[in-house]
Amino acid sequence: MDNPETPPTPDHSSQESHGLPRFEGSPEANLGFQVPSISFMQAYLRMWRLYTNFRIRSTRGEYWKAYLVGAVIGFVLLAAFIVTHNPLFFILYYVYGIALLIPSIGITLRRLHDTDHSGGWIFVGFIPLVGTIILLVFLTQRSTPGSNRYGPPVTSLP
Repeated sequence: MDNPETPPTPDHSSQESHGLPRFEGSPEANLGFQVPSISFMQAYLRMWRLYTNFRIRSTRGEYWKAYLVGAVIGFVLLAAFIVTHNPLFFILYYVYGIALLIPSIGITLRRLHDTDHSGGWIFVGFIPLVGTIILLVFLTQRSTPGSNRYGPPVTSLP
């Protein structure tokens, strides 16, 4: 016979984790987590330096600052072409865009890893509108507190 005064305790051992780490903390646990700050140029140079490293994590600030510097450089090259009508700037704009392709993919994968998402989620961006919104939500999320399946959090940046 059950005791009506004591509620049953939930059995967490029956829940499957499918090989993924389970977050055991409260939502407030992330509030005390300190993410290192990085300057715009440091983030941009770190993106180029680690362009082939798809296994580590990148902070939210690092990702967006590197993305912004890359966009500004591209905009300046395009504006220089529009103002001067010099085809050299147009060629530089496209060469820069092609050169930026692999480092951009690398930092996006590292950012997804920081939010504890697989790098395969980058392909959801190919779905018109909805996929882009889903990817944007993943890229703007807070970092996973503590270690996740992609390693320890970023604690120091160059």
